[in-house]
Amino acid sequence: MSYPATVTIERPDRIANWRPIGQMILVLPQYVVLHTAMNVVASLTAIYAWLAVLFTGKLPPGVAAFHATYVRYRARVFSYMSFLTDKYPPFDVSPAVEDPGGAGVSVSFSPRLEGRNRLSVLFRFIVPFAWLTLIGMLGLIFGFASLPAWVWIVELVLGAVLIPGAVFSMVVWVISSIAALVGLVVVTLTGRWPEALFRWSAGWVRVDARLWAYSMLLTDEYPPFSID
Repeated sequence: MSYPATVTIERPDRIANWRPIGQMILVLPQYVVLHTAMNVVASLTAIYAWLAVLFTGKLPPGVAAFHATYVRYRARVFSYMSFLTDKYPPFDVSPAVEDPGGAGVSVSFSPRLEGRNRLSVLFRFIVPFAWLTLIGMLGLIFGFASLPAWVWIVELVLGAVLIPGAVFSMVVWVISSIAALVGLVVVTLTGRWPEALFRWSAGWVRVDARLWAYSMLLTDEYPPFSID
């Protein structure tokens, strides 16, 4: 299926029996980098991109390149963690729209830099949606005052256009998690991915990458409700 964000995962002929569990451990440094430094920088550039597109109708090329790199890095880390590939993801965060290769997972983009749909961009302010949700969860855990109702309303409105895609992604994630658990046993015992299980596990990586490409304003085309 043609979409401005394409994810290609090379299905390995065989996977060493230790890899399903071993790769979950080996990927931890990458996972930490993704959910700390990369997330912080991506949140800041997302705010800048949102304002830039909203007021000028243009996405700065440098920001587009970094957002492409961020989404690609996510896909590489999750693919390795899910033992969809046995090629360790490189610590390469050099901004690039085209995939530099060498990771077993290819993620390329055709970002739209001009002539943007500002109305859809207005309702794609993903950063406050994510951070306010986190604050609300911490409030429930640690017992400090919850956010005012109007803040949640603003949060939902500004992130409204992302909700259908996020719900679809969550459903696919549940199915792919089951596929990954079964795949863990099968691959550990046989060294091979069954085609159907691999398709669902790889499918969530595609869905996640497309949703983030749309959320990070790389395109105005809504991500398809498909795992292929």
